[in-house]
Order: sequence, then structure tokens, then C-alpha cells
Amino acid sequence: MSEDKSEIIYGKNPVKEKLKSIVKGKLYIQKDSPRNHFADLTKKANSRNIPIRYLTKTEMNNRFSVVHHQGVILEIDDSYSFVIDEKEFRNHLAEQEYQNIVVLDGVKDVGNLGAILRSCLLFDVDVVILPRDNSAPINEIVVKRSAGAVFQLKVAYVTNLVRILDSLKQEGFWIYGALLDGVSLPEADFSISKKVIVLGDEGKGIRPLVAKNCDFSISIPTNQKLDSLNVSVSTGIILYQFYIAKS
Repeated sequence: MSEDKSEIIYGKNPVKEKLKSIVKGKLYIQKDSPRNHFADLTKKANSRNIPIRYLTKTEMNNRFSVVHHQGVILEIDDSYSFVIDEKEFRNHLAEQEYQNIVVLDGVKDVGNLGAILRSCLLFDVDVVILPRDNSAPINEIVVKRSAGAVFQLKVAYVTNLVRILDSLKQEGFWIYGALLDGVSLPEADFSISKKVIVLGDEGKGIRPLVAKNCDFSISIPTNQKLDSLNVSVSTGIILYQFYIAKS
């Protein structure tokens, strides 16, 4: 049995689903499993830098108090329990009075993600939403760049940003999209109590379908000597405006 208090997920389908949003853990596979039976799981684990260990059936049974594991067990580091999936996010949304939410559409640089999460904590963001298949993974670099702020936030991985934005609108949130042709930030109205800010990756920005589902578009005025600001800098500037608007 595992000696720590990590969460244990077992069975091919539950493990496959959890691997989509896991941050840190280990994947254990039974050595005598049919060839390529877990190829999709090992591919996903490798893409998320999750180490894989191969054990005999006896070793797996001795290490874990799980009998019907189907030859695969995912051990999750519970210190990363701040990461939630879409179902958990919707439950939180129904139970808690969130005010400020950040949605990141395609931010793939781990350094930028860490810096953004740091700003989110300092400016009272309740939840950061990331697309499951179009985002940088939360790893040790993200944790370091966030100065540990990530452990004090909720980070939700979701499948479809458009669907989530629609759900947020139904809950009374107004959606602000950071776009180059948006209203100048000093002129924008942030008096609405429940706000979502959507930011895209540098260069590509917010995807058109996601942008279409924003209620307002905002932009940061600059001298335009360069095309745009770094996305983490942009996030900090916009969140500061959110923050002072409520005071």
C-alpha cells in the first residue's frame, strides 16, 4: 500500500480521464498487461511529464490496497489538490459566490502561466480556467514562477471554453475579452460585480469563436512601438483595474 496520503485512481477509463488534468503523480502499469493495451495512457502521461513505473501484479497488490485495478493505477500528489476538473468547477460555481474569474485561451508558455497565476492571487481572482488540451501544464516551473501563489488558487481544466463562458453568463457574469481593437482600458466600465476576463496567447490572441462569446472587448493603450505586451504583463494591468474598481 502507498505510504503517503496521495489520491489513488485505478481502472483504465478513470485513469484516462484523470490524466487529462493531473499535475503531479505517478502512473503504475502491470508488467504482464497485453501489448499496447495502455499505449494511450502512457502517451498522455509522457506528454504531461508523469513518470511511469512497471510492476508485477504481486507488487501492485502489495503496494496498493486495490484489488480490481485492471492493471493500471494513477497515484496523485495531493499537494496539487488546487487543480479541479470541469465537474468540480461547476459544483464550486453553484456553491460559492465567485466575483472574479480569469480564462486563459491557449497560453502555452509555463513562465507566463506562472506569472499570471501570481497576479491572479494578488488581485483577488477566485478561479483560473484553462482549456484541457490547449494550455501549458502546471508543473514545477509554473509553481516557481508563481512564487507558490498557485497553491492558494483554484485552477480548473475544462473541455470547451465557449460552453463554460455560456454557463458563466447564465450565473450572472459579464465576460471581458482582451483584444487589440477593444475599448481602451481606462474607459471600460468595471463596476459590474461578477466579472470574467479572457486572455489569449501572445501573437494568436483569443480564438475567434471564444472572442465572439465575450460581452465586452478591452485593450491596453500603449505607444505601439511593439505589437503587444507580454500576456502576463497584460493580465496584471487588467486585473489591477478590476481590483481598484471594487474599492
